[in-house]
Amino acid sequence: MTTKERRLRPALIVNTGDGKGKTTAALGLALRGWHQGWSIGVFQFIKSGQWITGERIALETLAAAHERTGLGGPVEWFATGSGRRWVRKPDAEPDQAEAAREAWAEVKLRFTEQRHDLYVLDEFTYPLTWGWLRCV
Repeated sequence: MTTKERRLRPALIVNTGDGKGKTTAALGLALRGWHQGWSIGVFQFIKSGQWITGERIALETLAAAHERTGLGGPVEWFATGSGRRWVRKPDAEPDQAEAAREAWAEVKLRFTEQRHDLYVLDEFTYPLTWGWLRCV
């Protein structure tokens, strides 16, 4: 197998560990993918659209550059959560759980349709851990 053939094989990459850096690692991969012309879909499962991060600004800027110039690849960003916290609040859980289920349904649809070359599922472990999603 050539280097290019190996590089273009599908891969599942899971960034795990204690503390910070997992999202940064995933979005670093997204930056490299954008440069290769990949379509990138970013799904944040807990954070709301009101939480604007540097990573989001960078990728949305690259998405606009792609639309304007054709450089890189398209990027779509979905902030699907309703909060800024990782601690479950009993009064907010039904809304958060439903938002997570809707986001997961959208990811599965896009994956089936092969809409993106790279999917970043940010904070995905929380709804899994809390039993909000069935990934079967």
